[in-house]
Amino acid sequence: MTFDLADPGIYGFSTSEHLRFADVDANGHINNGAFIELLENARVSYLRQIVRSGLPRFRLVIGRLEADFKRQMFYPGTATACARLVEVYERKVVIGQGLFDGEGHCTAVQKVIMVSLDEQTHRSTPFDPVVRAALATLAASKDGMPA
Repeated sequence: MTFDLADPGIYGFSTSEHLRFADVDANGHINNGAFIELLENARVSYLRQIVRSGLPRFRLVIGRLEADFKRQMFYPGTATACARLVEVYERKVVIGQGLFDGEGHCTAVQKVIMVSLDEQTHRSTPFDPVVRAALATLAASKDGMPA
């Protein structure tokens, strides 16, 4: 299934974020590094609150992060950071994200490849079948949330 990450309607999970004066760069807008941090807040919350809920323990690490910046944001203000599973594989998942300004305009989209990690060997490992099935169900849902 293909998702338009700039469409807020595909996300069932979001966080409300405050833009900080410390995030303003020399050009007078919110620095692109702050966009990544705002999206990280949503991704970590989504993983903790939704994805891992009720499942056996598993560890994920970032293997790749790909961001497209679409629009500037300015201080003061707020943003909405969204996250959802979009793809599931044997040893990795792809999390799609969107960042929206206070007026609802998409300011950035991001895909994050997260790899299943064996804590003893520190190498990628296949997901437990129960975990993989649960992840696939979330990725196939209309909003990345449990039914």
